[in-house]
Amino acid sequence: MKTYRTYALLGVLSLLVLSIYSCKKSDLTSSKVAADEPQSKNVYQSAIVLPGGSLLAGGVTLEYPAQVNINEQFKINADIDCGRVAIERGYILAADNITRIYKGVDCETEYWEELTGFDCYTGDANWSGAFPETGIYVFRTKHNASDGNCDGKGGSDKTGECSFNGNQFYCFTIEAVNSCETSFTGTANSCTNARQAVYTFNSITDLSYIKIQGGLTNFTGDDAVVTIDGGNLTWSQSTPGGSSNRVIKIEGSVTACQPVTITITWNSTNTGGVITGSWSVKDTNGNEVAPSIAGLTCAN
Repeated sequence: MKTYRTYALLGVLSLLVLSIYSCKKSDLTSSKVAADEPQSKNVYQSAIVLPGGSLLAGGVTLEYPAQVNINEQFKINADIDCGRVAIERGYILAADNITRIYKGVDCETEYWEELTGFDCYTGDANWSGAFPETGIYVFRTKHNASDGNCDGKGGSDKTGECSFNGNQFYCFTIEAVNSCETSFTGTANSCTNARQAVYTFNSITDLSYIKIQGGLTNFTGDDAVVTIDGGNLTWSQSTPGGSSNRVIKIEGSVTACQPVTITITWNSTNTGGVITGSWSVKDTNGNEVAPSIAGLTCAN
């Protein structure tokens, strides 16, 4: 009977030891996971708005646009009164761990690239660029307290050093948008004997072929003069049948978000409020790219 009791007691003790070991192992595992997690990033400075709209953050007077159009040049200015300042852009790595992805990144990213090296307080820092795609892009200023003798006054001279130590950071974002849209408009600028009509076409996408065509009514003078600004386009004109009208045909390719302006001038001794016929813009399949425009009349 004592033997059985001894075995039972040993079994209970074994289970207790296993339980304690399991708990300790779990605690160790949890501690390891926590240690492997990404640590907190740099602490960012808050900003105040200065008269005129610029920001003051971490000793840096900062100017930048909150929103820009794609492919539009913009500028970031970072001015300081002490130390040195750099401008950096945030990114993350794609699955290949090589390709850099810049849009859709927030201030907590651990990857930053220098757009400018440290610039001295005597010259400040600025950077210009443009975005090829819509999205939100993240930047930051890095303000170093030491002038690093960039002012040439000697390493022992403390004139250009800041009151804080190390680096201060301020993070900000710029949004790239696409305000471009497909449109086709027309305006009659002159309805006297010396006439002028202006048509403007804009496409949200590249078009390898378009045909813009329309008529000029009550036409009794010489051929019209047509000028085209934008696109890769050629034009021709013809007289339909035995009428007094002209037909203008413009063909070629256009680039996305680069407007095409067509100015047509001609002389006419005929009177009448409507000076053009209907105008349209079609693709290679004959489909309208934008709504057609009815005959134009002058506003006054």
